[in-house]
Parts: sequence; C-alpha cells; structure tokens
Amino acid sequence: MGRAGALTEAEKRAIWGWRAEGLKLSDIATRADRSRNAVKRFLDQPDATPGYVGNQNARKFTGPAQTRVFNKLRAAPRSPLKALTIQVNTGRSQRKPVSRETVRRNIADDISFRRAIVRQPLSRENRLRRVAFAMQNLNKIEEHRKVIFTDEKKFNLDGPDGYSGQWVRTGELPDRVRRHTGGGSVMFWMAISSAGKMALLKTPARITSENYVAMLESSRVATIFSETHPEGWTFMQDNAPAHAARNTKSFFAREGWHVMDWPAYSPDLNPVENMWSIMSRRIYAGNRQYESLSELEAEIIEVWASITNAEVRSLLTGVECTSTPLREHRGRERSELLISRAPYSLSLSNVLFV
Repeated sequence: MGRAGALTEAEKRAIWGWRAEGLKLSDIATRADRSRNAVKRFLDQPDATPGYVGNQNARKFTGPAQTRVFNKLRAAPRSPLKALTIQVNTGRSQRKPVSRETVRRNIADDISFRRAIVRQPLSRENRLRRVAFAMQNLNKIEEHRKVIFTDEKKFNLDGPDGYSGQWVRTGELPDRVRRHTGGGSVMFWMAISSAGKMALLKTPARITSENYVAMLESSRVATIFSETHPEGWTFMQDNAPAHAARNTKSFFAREGWHVMDWPAYSPDLNPVENMWSIMSRRIYAGNRQYESLSELEAEIIEVWASITNAEVRSLLTGVECTSTPLREHRGRERSELLISRAPYSLSLSNVLFV
C-alpha cells in the first residue's frame, strides 16, 4: 500500500508523464509509491485538485467515434467497456487506437445514464375523457356521497412491493430480511362509501371476470349497498381487465347496477387508495414481517375491524372541483383542474393535457 496524504505538484507531473508513456495504473502507483485508487482518482478528476491547470496531452474522442459509442449504449445499455472500445476504434486504422481508459473517461464526461421519464400512456381520446369526467363532476357533492368506491390490493408477507430498505446506524446491518420471491401474498377487495366501511373480501391471486362476478354475487354486497344507500347508489371500479370484460358488464346490466364511467389511468382519484395506505402502515408497523399467509390474513382482517366509519368518511366528506382557464405550459396548452377531497388536495394538472 502506498503512502497517504495529498499528492504534491511534483508527483502530479510525474504521474501525468508516466501516463503519457502508456504505463498501467498499477505501475504508476508503484513508481509513485501511492495507492492505485489515489492515482486513479487524480487521473479521473484532475480539475478537482487545487492548482491543476489541465493536461494538454489527454486523449479525447469526438464526432463520429462519440456517436458510435452513444448508439452502442442506446442499443445495449450494459455493453462492456471492451466492446465500446472496439466500437470507438472502428475506422481508425490510420490513427493510434484509443485505450479503454480513454473511452471510460470520455463516457463519464459526455454521456450519462438517466432513468426513463414516468408518463401515463394516455391517448388523446383518454385525455379528453379525463377532462370530460372532471367537468361532469364539478361540485356534485350529493352525487358523490352515493358512490361505492372499490379496489383490490396485494399484501406480501415481507411488506409492500418495492419496500425492502431500512434506516440503520453507521456500521450496523439491517435486521429486516426479504425472501427471494417475497414469501407469498394475498389479495383483498375493498368497498367504502360516505356511509363508511362496506366490505373487505379476499379474492383469488389472479382476478378474472368469472371469479370477480362470482365474488360480487356470493358476498351479496348489493344488499349491503342498498341498505346503507336506500336512495340509490353508483358503483365505482377501475378499468382492470376483469372489470371491463364483457361478462362483467353483462352482470351489471342484468342486475341493474349503475356503474360510474371511470377515466383510464386514474388510480389517484380513488379514495380507496388512501384507505389502503392507512391499512398498510398499520399492518407493517415497525417493519413487521409475517411467517405465514394465515397470520397475514388475520392481521389484515383485524386492522380492517379497527378502522372506524369516521376515518372512512374523512376521506369522503365531499369532492369540490375548480377549474382554471387554459394556459401555456412547456409549449403545450392544458386545462388545469383541481380536485380537493378533505383532508387532502389532489391536482390533476399533470394528467389532463388536451
């Protein structure tokens, strides 16, 4: 291991000279009596070192070579450095080929890896349907009190999907473990309204139109809905395949259910999502994990029993909608509609492009 401490100006000049001669990092580190990482850090970021004026002999590829690397990375994001170096040196038979280190350095300087932009795959027709939906429901508080909101959710033994981290102190290891396949899961269906809790039913892991209709029939939820809303009610569900299937629609028509026309990709408008969030926080409080599905099911039912109708009604005390005129936003016009549902507010400005 080499000496510690900052590199001196003489050492920096010597390192650049040895690098220009084509020596490997390990050889340069040996000659400088420094660690390989210290030498590499200096060569990677020389400008970060105070007083450094830059290396005039550093090799850098531009133009066609850079385009070839960019196209290679777009086609195969995990291309190894060796393959990228070959791509850069293609067509350079009359010039000295660049090294893998040069390719790596130029990629770090000119190209960055960014995550894909999250955007709802909405067609123009779906966007217009969203606007029409919001406009039709402006200030219809009494009508919203008659809506039965429903949704399904999967509960895993090890916690919610995507939840595997844990805050720990420096030097400590998390006591939370995560099974390779999540250990198993159960699916539940919920119905709530302004009257409070309506139903919580266990469903098959894969919901089809047949078992969805069978669940609605066998549970006699229509009787519960009619008893709590004798003046009439509207059934709300999202556009999942099982919900939008012809068999399901035939069931609603046969039974005389009035189903709300729900716009595509609108989960955030459903207050059931907030109720699922409340239940999840209680079910997995303290990073709790479960050993068996029966234990998890029992906890879900117990938490549901602890939810009060007042808590449900707090999410459904009415919906008030306001709209603002069309305005320019990043080169596109949009209609911004705001829906406020106590005790929180929800903006549709990002999903109602027209």
